Amino acid sequence: MEISINGIGVSPGIAIGPALTFGVQTLDIARYEVADRDAELVRFHEALKDARNAIQRLREQTAEQLGDKHAEIFDAHLMILDDPLFREEIENRVRDEGINVEYLVDDFIARMSKAIESVDDTRFRERARDLMDVGTRILGKLLNAPMLCLNRLERPSVIVAHDLSPSDTANLDLTNTLGLATDLSGPTSHTAILARALEIPAVVGLKYVGQHALSGDTIIIDGSQGRVIIRPNEQTLAVMRAKKKQEEEQRSALIRTEVNRSVTQDGHDVPILANIELPVEVAHGLRNRAQGVGLYRTEYLFLNRPSLPSEEEQYEAYCEVAQALKPSPVVLRTLDLGGDKFVSHINYAEELNPQLGWRAIRFCLERPDIFKAQLRAIFRASVLGNVEVMFPLISGVDEFDRVMVVVREVFADLERRSEPFDKNIRIGTMIEVPSAVAVADVLAKRCDFFSIGTNDLIQYSLAVDRVNEKIAHMYEPAHPAVIRMIHHTVSAAKAAGIPCSICGEMAGDPLFTELLVGLGISSLSMSSVAIPMVRAEVASIRLSSAKRFARKVLDMGSGNEIKALMMKRYKTRQSTERLLDPKTDGAPAPQAE
Repeated sequence: MEISINGIGVSPGIAIGPALTFGVQTLDIARYEVADRDAELVRFHEALKDARNAIQRLREQTAEQLGDKHAEIFDAHLMILDDPLFREEIENRVRDEGINVEYLVDDFIARMSKAIESVDDTRFRERARDLMDVGTRILGKLLNAPMLCLNRLERPSVIVAHDLSPSDTANLDLTNTLGLATDLSGPTSHTAILARALEIPAVVGLKYVGQHALSGDTIIIDGSQGRVIIRPNEQTLAVMRAKKKQEEEQRSALIRTEVNRSVTQDGHDVPILANIELPVEVAHGLRNRAQGVGLYRTEYLFLNRPSLPSEEEQYEAYCEVAQALKPSPVVLRTLDLGGDKFVSHINYAEELNPQLGWRAIRFCLERPDIFKAQLRAIFRASVLGNVEVMFPLISGVDEFDRVMVVVREVFADLERRSEPFDKNIRIGTMIEVPSAVAVADVLAKRCDFFSIGTNDLIQYSLAVDRVNEKIAHMYEPAHPAVIRMIHHTVSAAKAAGIPCSICGEMAGDPLFTELLVGLGISSLSMSSVAIPMVRAEVASIRLSSAKRFARKVLDMGSGNEIKALMMKRYKTRQSTERLLDPKTDGAPAPQAE
């Protein structure tokens, strides 16, 4: 029977294939007394050495594929191996009790993992998975048990798992991995970051997929919709295969086009840029002809690692991206930690509602040591000439003024250090809080540009938690209030003579392209995989017609009616393009108003 499960789509695209279920590895651990305690300690130390070598190889492999920053997750695993408390407990118990070492290792890992998982803190629980990953590796060496591994799949498969550890994801056979579906994890997990970086369709946070899917079952991953279908019936399978084929053919054709600019039929430029999280994603952006990076989520340099990145590490990462895209712009968003993105080496107070708490610019202003180090790295990278910076979750003028005080302090610090930097670097504000929309006219006079983060703006405007499955249907980008806030923000930016872009998920949805262009958005920034479709949409519309359409939408009061009208116009354009007579001049028929 067909089963459909909704989760969190973290990497777009459709994958269809046989499921390969990958569970938590369990090893049968016996308890017995040993005759030679010294020999048992030798076994322990050899297992640690072998585990260290294996983890080091994984680190090198990950660094080669995704870069050094992404490989640093394995530094935490190496630290666990070197933990003196762990080593001393095992060594002392072997000497004092004469118990076999694999039993003692398993007992230690089980106790520590249980203690960590009992803490009501997502960040802390991530450490439990690291601990179990390392423990399983050591036990595999002690028992000479072959490790379950995903690095060589017998056939193309969709990986279904309760969870995937960093070691699992680093070992993925990328040639045969069609898609990923996990019960656990979130949009900031190692699995999600890797899937997006390598454009593997993925859905996480499914809760029950591991209970329902069996190895060999046909399974469909829809990473754009956040949906997984297990054992689809013939009708569903046919529909999804057709959708997959259509998307892939359309995408291939769009990527092959030689057009690099994104221009409407009446000659209006609407640059299409990429959202990235890791330097490795630059290659995907370039392949899709991104005209720059409109959102570099810099917090991902801070996640999945045992310590804060140094100023020099950040500087090198920013320079790597800027140099690769030069002279195209690269807009770096300063740290947006907190909310649903935490790092284990920073102490956060427990919050009832972290999305409304100590996050983003609020965190940075309270931790000037971290904030200033990042700003120094960004400003030093600005000598390349194409680096811009913007600040997340600005709620009003006073907050922005506080940020600018820190900026000026960093400028002065760099001058004292005789460090070159661009004193005229463009500085912008993200508009993602309703209060920022309300005072956008004043903010615009202080900024060089606006960038609307629609993901949070919708969440905060409609009071809808965007990852809460019970109210997910209420998260509506087409809500009239959202459209009017975008219009208000764009109008304030135009009055001040500054550009206003969008870097939220709305930017990557071709259904909204005509409306956003008509509202006056100056550029659109999105996941690289969405660029070809949106560029094609821009090329299919006229600015004059889009403006008239936007005025009509602004007078509408129903989100459902707005969506229906957008869909009607979108389908009309698609049909018109397919029916173009090659004998004509190639211009589509006039659009209905």
